[in-house]
Amino acid sequence: FLRIRLSALLPEAAWLSEETVDDALRLSRRFVWVVDTIDGTRAYMSGLPDWAVCVALLDEGEPILGVVHAPASHATYTTLRGGGAQKNGGAISTTPVSRLGEARIAGPKPMLDALARIEPFEPVDKIPSLALRLARIADGSIDAGLISADARDWDLAAADLILRESGGTMSGGAGEAVVYNRATPVHGVLVASGNGLSAPLLAAMQRLRETQSQRL
Repeated sequence: FLRIRLSALLPEAAWLSEETVDDALRLSRRFVWVVDTIDGTRAYMSGLPDWAVCVALLDEGEPILGVVHAPASHATYTTLRGGGAQKNGGAISTTPVSRLGEARIAGPKPMLDALARIEPFEPVDKIPSLALRLARIADGSIDAGLISADARDWDLAAADLILRESGGTMSGGAGEAVVYNRATPVHGVLVASGNGLSAPLLAAMQRLRETQSQRL
């Protein structure tokens, strides 16, 4: 349904989705739809509410439109590049927290435990949907999120733009930019937060990497 309707809206756009065979044609197209029909499949299968439908439109590899629709949570996040971000039609923004010790951070437990050995913070139960993890930073429900390696474009692109437009940022664990529509749409460790918390969070991640390197 989504492929039929979205392709009709913009016929020249290529397509990238977890549920379809990857087509290298997307690498030569200006516009690419990036879709995940269910992000948080385990939550969906378990009857839990933290799953979402994600749609992004890339322009030369940059998200310009994003929708994260979480029907079981009664939440729909939307954005257009340069137009701010909304939840159920109302404007949203990240929190002003700028100290790691005051931050509520969600992510996989091993990552949270490792980071907590570097600097204390308030851990939050894992949010199974990566898109919702980012969207809840965008709406101020939490302050930051950690994402383990192996996330894909379709997990991230829509929520990434929502986060940016709400005053937040997502990057690699060393601060490197997130790049979409590569030949292999797979990402390494990622961190996300409001802009005020980005520098202290990345600094803590750097200290964590140094500590782990010393142990090796």
